[in-house]
Amino acid sequence: MSFPSIVMIDPSQEAAEMVRFALWRSNLRCCFQTCPDLNSARSCLLQRRRSGDGAVPSLILLESELDGSDGLDLLRELRSLPHLSQVPVVVFPSHEMEGEREALAAGATEYLPKPVDGEMYARSVVDLFQRWCHEEVTPQEEALTREAVSIVPARRRDDAFQKN
Repeated sequence: MSFPSIVMIDPSQEAAEMVRFALWRSNLRCCFQTCPDLNSARSCLLQRRRSGDGAVPSLILLESELDGSDGLDLLRELRSLPHLSQVPVVVFPSHEMEGEREALAAGATEYLPKPVDGEMYARSVVDLFQRWCHEEVTPQEEALTREAVSIVPARRRDDAFQKN
């Protein structure tokens, strides 16, 4: 069984650690990777995939204001690529801004400003995970699961202990 993967594109190390902690505390198993800038995000999502190394993420969390650049430009670039066009991208800005309309027009799946309160922040991350991330089962894993289930004998009525 392969775990869902989340890529967070955000220059704030604190924001990334809050997401990591929320996933850990909620016992949500996934691969989590952070990209602090546009270059590392492109490397992670574009170059690795082209070389065949990287799997397509289950969810991308995108800060719309990256150091000296607009995260929405990256979003438009991601939406133009066939292997990333359907990946859920949640624009997860640090500040409540008037950018929801622009983010959705650029191809965001959802727009959710980061909550200031730590508990609400963690709850938001868990909600996003539950909404967009699903464990993926390969056909081989599914066959093994079916085989394991068929090995366990079914209990028959006459197997039960009866008093004489």
